[in-house]
Amino acid sequence: MILAMGIFLFMPSDKAPDDGKIRLKYWMVSAMLEAPFHITEFNKTHKNIFIERTPLPWNEHEKKILTSILSDNPPDLIFLVTPVAKWATRLALTPLDEYIKRDNFDSTIFFPALWEEMKFKNNIYALPLYSNSYAFFYNKRLFREAGLDPEKPPRTWDELLEYSAKLTKRDAKGNYTQMGFIPTYGNVHTSVIMAWERGAQMLINDGTKVSLANQPTIDAFKWMADYYEQYNVKDVSSFQAGFGFAEQQGFVAEKLAMMVLDNSFPDQINHYNKNLEFGVAEIPTFEGFEPVSFSGSWWFAIPRGAKNKEAAWELMKFAVQKNIQLTEAEKQRELLFPSNSSAANDPAFLALNPSNKIFTNLIGHSKTPTIVPLAHDVFWREYIGAQERVIHKLQSPAEALKQAEKIIQMHLDETIEYDNYVRSKVLVN
Repeated sequence: MILAMGIFLFMPSDKAPDDGKIRLKYWMVSAMLEAPFHITEFNKTHKNIFIERTPLPWNEHEKKILTSILSDNPPDLIFLVTPVAKWATRLALTPLDEYIKRDNFDSTIFFPALWEEMKFKNNIYALPLYSNSYAFFYNKRLFREAGLDPEKPPRTWDELLEYSAKLTKRDAKGNYTQMGFIPTYGNVHTSVIMAWERGAQMLINDGTKVSLANQPTIDAFKWMADYYEQYNVKDVSSFQAGFGFAEQQGFVAEKLAMMVLDNSFPDQINHYNKNLEFGVAEIPTFEGFEPVSFSGSWWFAIPRGAKNKEAAWELMKFAVQKNIQLTEAEKQRELLFPSNSSAANDPAFLALNPSNKIFTNLIGHSKTPTIVPLAHDVFWREYIGAQERVIHKLQSPAEALKQAEKIIQMHLDETIEYDNYVRSKVLVN
């Protein structure tokens, strides 16, 4: 992912001596060792505001931010990746609608999927700053060895199954030594993409009802079940157990010929296996359907009770400008994907990496992994659990999805009820 998720460091704040400027407290969940370009450039170009950056460790950021809000001493701006709605329902964020309307701020600069993540109950609570995009990677050398055209990756999931059969190898004992594709390997769930491609709506009725046991998602689970009928789940698990990180990652190590990966992987491949000959293409889909990608937001917002809201809003508007996002991507090219669609489609950004054009095209019709914002963690726990039960033949796709749907809905109902209660008390008081 964009900001090396999982590695978060305490760093000293970027502070300046007292010179009469507004001190903007900016807390960031980030592994960047140096202040990003939008901060340093803002400090250079704004005479009356100075940004004091404080990186936060991932495992403590929620507690620190919420404690600061309850103590009436929050930062002026926070930079996070967890669902916006999760924070909005806690009344932790300042709605931005008045600022947006007053300044005629153009929200169409953002990719649609990213902008949708910023909303909760018809209000806007954040702006997307960075994103990521996923595409289909394939190993051209392994394609040639299997008698496949290295310039023609599979267009459909049925073609992918045909390719995978040709790309799979076993040793004399029957153990896999190379595989074409593993739909449950990686941080993107193939079944979700398949369901989306067929039009699945997993959250309906204005975000109050979970819909997992729908036909597109059932069909996606059936595809997964059929895959593991052909490739025994225990054999695949044994093969996958040999994978690791960095140069031992399945695709990078050339043990896996095809995989859906994010826009950081060309740089990772260049770092860990420069000789890997790979191609990047659109994600396969079903005949007659458009491909769908997977993208989320690194966003920033103004906490409730912030002392310098106007200054924070100025930084937010500044950071998402096309020219700022372009320069930031050029300076930290291995980390950033612009949320501003004009920046992502600019020739200067596309030239940074031969694959950027494909990533940009796919993010234009991508969907967010924050499928049920108010039950985000529960959703993924139950979805993955349902998929595992189907793969291991413990339940049918419909049974597994209905069970997951029921549990997620129960948690969502509780969260909505609590949110309504808190809001009623705040309004009364």
